[in-house]
Amino acid sequence: DDADDFEKTRHAFTLLGVKEAHQMSIYKIIASILHLGNVEIHSERDGESSSISKEDEHLNQFCKLLGVEHDQMEHWLCHRKLVTTAETYVKSMSLQQAVNARNALAKHIYAQMFNWIVQHINKALHTTSKQHSFIGVLDIYGFETFEVNSF
Repeated sequence: DDADDFEKTRHAFTLLGVKEAHQMSIYKIIASILHLGNVEIHSERDGESSSISKEDEHLNQFCKLLGVEHDQMEHWLCHRKLVTTAETYVKSMSLQQAVNARNALAKHIYAQMFNWIVQHINKALHTTSKQHSFIGVLDIYGFETFEVNSF
């Protein structure tokens, strides 16, 4: 049940001392990442460049959730800046380059949010007394324990 899982997540965040405002920011960031992944990028000029419709609802929601300027996001998701010692160029990206850039941005935003959550959890769980409990991870490579959680 999604609603029940969401409530358990909210409760866990609260137990770890994550303020309500920070929780709302986390949810907005997750929603923005999901919207970013759904932004439709179109090929133009025989694949030499790409574009995003001004009416793309997912880009509109992404920009609204994160408070970023729509026209700038629309432009920079499909272009890159090349800086040389003498000049600066703005070059169009192909459809595949733009899709890769969009996905890299989504991964970067997610990684930064994940790192913040891990740091917050580490602070909440940190104690100066000797502990006998630990967090262990069992994966395909075997069982590991960590002094500090990391990404």
